[in-house]
Amino acid sequence: MILRFKRLISQFFFLFLTNLNFKIGDVFSGVKTGLCYPFFYCHACPSASAACPLRAIEIGVYNGKWNWKFILYPLLIIGTVGILTGRAICGWACPIGLLQRGTAKVPQKLKKKYPVIKKIGQHKIEPYLRYIKYIVFISLVIITPIFIGFMFTDICPVGYLVGTIPISVFNPGGFTPNSFFYIALVVFILFLVLIFTIERGWCRYFCPIGAMFAPFNKVSMLHVHVNKDECVHCNLCANACPMGIDVPNMNRDPECILCGKCIEACPKDAISYERWRYK
Repeated sequence: MILRFKRLISQFFFLFLTNLNFKIGDVFSGVKTGLCYPFFYCHACPSASAACPLRAIEIGVYNGKWNWKFILYPLLIIGTVGILTGRAICGWACPIGLLQRGTAKVPQKLKKKYPVIKKIGQHKIEPYLRYIKYIVFISLVIITPIFIGFMFTDICPVGYLVGTIPISVFNPGGFTPNSFFYIALVVFILFLVLIFTIERGWCRYFCPIGAMFAPFNKVSMLHVHVNKDECVHCNLCANACPMGIDVPNMNRDPECILCGKCIEACPKDAISYERWRYK
């Protein structure tokens, strides 16, 4: 079974687990767990089975009250998953990763048709744009909830997609927009423009969960290894990478989501998943 098919099965499996709390008539059924997702999905979704780790952290630091139970719980979950598999959760489990997999062909075609879009991903400042997600995490998930009370999840595009839209559609009479509704709408529209313009644009530049997982790529048990003695530098792997990584020269790159597309693209089988390989 080729990797891309395995990954598709995995992504749909986790999407199913993410939405176990479904509604039959006026009665909720299924499973509502007490876990935090180790990926990006909103607990406000009517069928969500767990909680958003970002929301838990925000509540934990809200107004400087420092409720450590809400802070440490999601951090321990993400830390454990990160040490085991690095950022693989982004490529194999996250429903928003699955969404961007579905939109990937659009930016691929746009790059071929419009050179200006291709240049965005190749511009010299592009690597620095990837630090935006760390700024989003530190400023909007941690600092502003402490001092201002404003939270990232108030305007989160994922929350708007899987929470606000389904609730407003299926319960229009009982839905009341909050004060952040229109700001969140604008952010959601920009989110759509991004993922239809740049492949994995949300994962590359803005995802706070990706920012939390990225450093673990340097120490994780599982990682993608390039055998440079066998590499012929054909760059087929780099062209296939949805994260725009220079694969032949990477060494546990924080941006790698371990999707395996580079492994499939390599004609010399010089790329593979490896465990416990440190240099």
